[in-house]
Amino acid sequence: MEALHTNVTVTSGQKAKLTCIFSSTNHELSLSSSHQLIWIRQSYATHNGDSILAHNQDLLITDYRLNIQRTDTEYSLTITNINIDDEGIYTCEVNSQPPQKAFVHLYVQ
Repeated sequence: MEALHTNVTVTSGQKAKLTCIFSSTNHELSLSSSHQLIWIRQSYATHNGDSILAHNQDLLITDYRLNIQRTDTEYSLTITNINIDDEGIYTCEVNSQPPQKAFVHLYVQ
């Protein structure tokens, strides 16, 4: 992935796009239909465990504010109408060889 950890700061009520850009050592990793991708939200505040938000292009929770986009090299989670409860660490993972993982820390102002 292009970055292992990024920070995104968004004003409450706005939209945030969290994006993972996949790459291998010297070239971009082309995501095929056989690659499994997930977005996870770490739940350190509630201690209820991590929440899997999306698998490939399917949302696994009911939240009209979330949208998933997937291309050959990117996997994005867009959250509209951001509020303070959305703040936290989001992880995207792909089951490539070797597996890749990136973290996005979302801050809400």
